[in-house]
Amino acid sequence: MAGMRKTRMPTLGQVFVSSPLIILWGSASEEHPIEYVAGNIERLGLSAEELTSGRTSFYSLIHEEDALGFERLFSEALRAGPDEIRTEYRLARPVGESVWIEDRTLFYRDEDGRSFAYQSSLADITGRKLSEELLRRNNERLARVLEASRICVWEYDPERGIILQADGTDPLRDEDGLARSPQWSMPRELKNGLAELNEGKVQRVEYLGRSPCAKASDSWSVSRAYPVHDEFGRVKSVSGLSIDMGELHRTERRVAMQNERLKLLQSTLLAFMEETDTDRLLAHILEKSLLLARTEHGRIALLEPDEMSYRVVLGRGMMRDFEGSHCPVDTGLCGEIHRTRNKVVIKDYRTYEDRLDDPRLARCSTMIGLPLFRGEVLYGLISVLYQDVPREVDNDFLFDLELFAGSASIALENARLHGDVRRTLNERVRAVGRLNDHIRLVETISEASSLLLSQGEASGVLERALALTARAFDACKAALFRIEPLKDEEMLARLISTSAQEVPEGGSVCVLARLDGEDCFHSLFPLLQEGEVFQGSLDHVDCPERLASFDCEGTAPYLMAVPVNLHGRLWGFLALSFKEQRPSFVTDELDLLKSAAYSMAASESGWELKREEKAGNERLRKTFADVVRTMGRIVGKKDPFTIKHQERVALLASMIGRMLNLDEARCEGLRIAGLVHDVGKIEVAGEILNKPGRLSEVEFELVKTHPRSSYEILRGIDFPWPVADIALQHHERIDGTGYPQGLRGDEILLEARILAVADVVESMASHRPYRPALGLDAAMDEIRSKRGVLYDADAVDACLSLLEERPDILEL
Repeated sequence: MAGMRKTRMPTLGQVFVSSPLIILWGSASEEHPIEYVAGNIERLGLSAEELTSGRTSFYSLIHEEDALGFERLFSEALRAGPDEIRTEYRLARPVGESVWIEDRTLFYRDEDGRSFAYQSSLADITGRKLSEELLRRNNERLARVLEASRICVWEYDPERGIILQADGTDPLRDEDGLARSPQWSMPRELKNGLAELNEGKVQRVEYLGRSPCAKASDSWSVSRAYPVHDEFGRVKSVSGLSIDMGELHRTERRVAMQNERLKLLQSTLLAFMEETDTDRLLAHILEKSLLLARTEHGRIALLEPDEMSYRVVLGRGMMRDFEGSHCPVDTGLCGEIHRTRNKVVIKDYRTYEDRLDDPRLARCSTMIGLPLFRGEVLYGLISVLYQDVPREVDNDFLFDLELFAGSASIALENARLHGDVRRTLNERVRAVGRLNDHIRLVETISEASSLLLSQGEASGVLERALALTARAFDACKAALFRIEPLKDEEMLARLISTSAQEVPEGGSVCVLARLDGEDCFHSLFPLLQEGEVFQGSLDHVDCPERLASFDCEGTAPYLMAVPVNLHGRLWGFLALSFKEQRPSFVTDELDLLKSAAYSMAASESGWELKREEKAGNERLRKTFADVVRTMGRIVGKKDPFTIKHQERVALLASMIGRMLNLDEARCEGLRIAGLVHDVGKIEVAGEILNKPGRLSEVEFELVKTHPRSSYEILRGIDFPWPVADIALQHHERIDGTGYPQGLRGDEILLEARILAVADVVESMASHRPYRPALGLDAAMDEIRSKRGVLYDADAVDACLSLLEERPDILEL
């Protein structure tokens, strides 16, 4: 024994650490305190000291989905439950995923049955749980594979001679949950093969024929059977499976057709998604549907807002003549689709009970209809037709059409969303009256007022303002009338403008009131006179020609008329017409309507004043021109040549100004200056002005005084142009040799420089008492040779170009 090594027994703590179980205990309390926990708790990433110190609650470590259940179970057992509980839960770790724990807890009780301590053994069962989950998933996958692959599992009971299914679909089940096959005559070949399996003669049987499975008894399949032995090696049953080969073949065919269909539908769907205009999209949908259905005949019909009928919006082939027609929602193909919200196939339309008796459909043989949706809302339908020979319709073809209709519905919904956005933006611009609240009306009336203020008397402005007002108040039309008195105290209402029709020049007219009271609108005018709003129907009025401004789609309207007072008197009224009677306007609406009426009346009144002002200015301008021309002709009393001279100089000077791109106002100033530039000659003796032959030096000096005299005469007239200065300077020259001031270059007004060139050209080209005409060529040579010296270069160039283009200009 002395030679033996002394062996040391392990401590309890060492045993716990090496154990797969984690031991912990504590006092029996609802809080589940931990007074001891084995060190192997660190396997779970937890600290024993952290748990026993009480800083971390045991419940806080349990997964939130499991904590409440465990806490309830522990509490119930603590109070009066069993001495032992077993449960499973997930334990959350500080790092990493949670682990599954199997918890076995024992409760120690005193002689009165009260718990005073507990002891728990925790086992990590995460691996087991993962295996169970993996097994469950594998079983699900296998079940799905069997179902997807059309494999039927069955068993043959040799004692009873029947086949039992194991797919659980047949309601007739045996004790083991296996469903009995329905009445089915087992083929001899399969029956003999199963008997040989049962006798142990063969180990496998293969059979090609009708499936023994209830769900696929009419389908051809490949069946295989194998023996199942008991513990003694005897055959106790036969297990088999059948693979549906018919479905496989059909699947291959459907896959090929699906690929072809998907190509078409993919290209179609992409094209649909790019189109956002509903009208164009509907045309595109019909075109593609006919291509898919391989026919030339089809239509698209949309559900009317009242949901009482469908309106054919597009038709092709034999349905083209049906565009615009309606079909009710309770009969025929439309009725079936409307009721079922599903596809409808009429294989032979000629024998269809609800067929439409129309010769245009005499050759229609087969008709297929599909619903079109916008979101969840039934929007319309699409139907394709065949003629003469009924079309064979299979499920794959219908699936194609349904998939197409679904894609079309998605595209229509996208177009609707796009259209909604577009309409919303348009409604903000046009202030369409869809919002029945004060803000919308204010914005719309403000838009109308802004339109009147910003664009002035532009074409159609008042009509657009009236249209905005009509839409804001949901009226058919809006019209503005001006009230004017007539003889015999009759009151005349003249139509100024309307939102829905052109107004003849001068406006259409109707009599509002007569002394005899026999007018068409005797109930309207008294209220307007009192400043009251008229609301009522005009269907009693026996004046159809008066209603043209008010009617709503040819019916007698319900009318609202708002009076407009300007400058303390009744100016006119704004009239709104409605298809049917509407509730009376509230105060805010009336205030806005009155504001709109006042804005339009004030604008029209202002435009009238401007038109009158413009006409007055035109008359004044003509009078002014006549006065100027008269001034020029006064000189002609002494010198007849001066009259024509001034008129030709005025024409030539204004045209030179246009050649130099002067604005029209300056050109008009040049023309006026030309007409009166020699008015000062009135102070020169007629004998000198009309003297034949050469003037003496004294006489010429007298003639040279006429620019100053012209200035003195014209300076007192308030011309909008420097006419007096132009007349004063028209004999000045660029080099300073002119008179009366000897001005040079830019010291001379541009208009005076132009007038000087025109004056010289006209003088030389025309006859004078003291000499015959020198001719246009001599005049052109004169200004050309003195260009830039005596005469302004730009004016000379413009004059020469003008005379070359129009050498007869001075003969006008």
